Amino acid sequence: MLSEIGSNFWINPNDGKNGCTLGTPYSLFGYKGSDYVWMSTGRSATRLVLQTIEERNPNVKKVALIPPFTCYTVIDPFIDFGYEIHTLPLSLDLKTSPEEILQSVELTGAKVLLVHRYYGFDTLPGFNKVVETLRSKNVVVIEDSTQCLYSGFELSDADYFVGSIRKWCGVPDGGFAICRDGSFEHKPECSDEEMVEAKRIASELKYQFLFEGKGDKPTFKAKYREAEGLLGNQNELYLIGKLSAKIQAELDVDMLKQKRRENYSVLLNGLSNVFGLSILFNLLPNGVTPLYFPILVDNREQWQDLLSDNDIYAPVVWPKPGRCPQIDDNTQKIYEKILCIPIDQRYGIDDMERVVNVINNRK
Repeated sequence: MLSEIGSNFWINPNDGKNGCTLGTPYSLFGYKGSDYVWMSTGRSATRLVLQTIEERNPNVKKVALIPPFTCYTVIDPFIDFGYEIHTLPLSLDLKTSPEEILQSVELTGAKVLLVHRYYGFDTLPGFNKVVETLRSKNVVVIEDSTQCLYSGFELSDADYFVGSIRKWCGVPDGGFAICRDGSFEHKPECSDEEMVEAKRIASELKYQFLFEGKGDKPTFKAKYREAEGLLGNQNELYLIGKLSAKIQAELDVDMLKQKRRENYSVLLNGLSNVFGLSILFNLLPNGVTPLYFPILVDNREQWQDLLSDNDIYAPVVWPKPGRCPQIDDNTQKIYEKILCIPIDQRYGIDDMERVVNVINNRK
């Protein structure tokens, strides 16, 4: 059992030393396409896709539909490329129906649609059946598959896929872009080695603190902030760093899937009847590999304080972006109440039972 649950992934200094070679997004995640590129981040992958759409369709109407509950890294590229942005409807269980998607396209006149599924679950039931209809209406479909990379439900036939691998394991950087047809004309040629090195230092310092009793928490947290600052200030497109490619290539995916499902199940069984806590996904279907254990709570800061007092760090995924377009009441409620309990492969059943005990024994 680890004393700390959550926060940044660490890196073992021996990670990436086995000489493995990174495969393609096709082989790793099952996607199909005519071209791909491994990139530094998911947001840079989205930028490359929007640049490609603009080059292929110079007169494309710059009206986009995106999920209303999303990260600023999804929104910002569209704003920077001059898009008028509208949002899809969303239920409190994070679902949007195919009919709602088609109605929103008709209502807004959108010509670019970006969708994503939440926390590893298929929150777009039936979406795959309407992709061809959207294509017949000259709507370009982008699927951001970051949150469901390791889930086994049917893949869509989107025109583009983008994703980030940083949410799933201790890579300093990493994302990808895939196109269904044609090729990417302006692939980046180099990685951001300064940022990758900063992330490596921070992540190894955390490992040394947790497992070797060296250093202190303020030092590695400061190093993480420096590294994230470098990442946030990227103005160019970069390839994935060599260290990230090696760590991803070594990743034990079967273990990742098993541990996350086991951990999710422990929390599901232990927190099902907690007053003031609403579990977003009360079932764990076969094939789903969850990213977090998402809950809705009132007085979210009090819940975070309770958990952090016990060295459990539950992030808000996501805070409401500063440049958020108009959203509905359901989405506003989700932004205000969402909290995510870490369940990743660093932890085991004992760690999850500790989370359950902390919550159930709160005063």
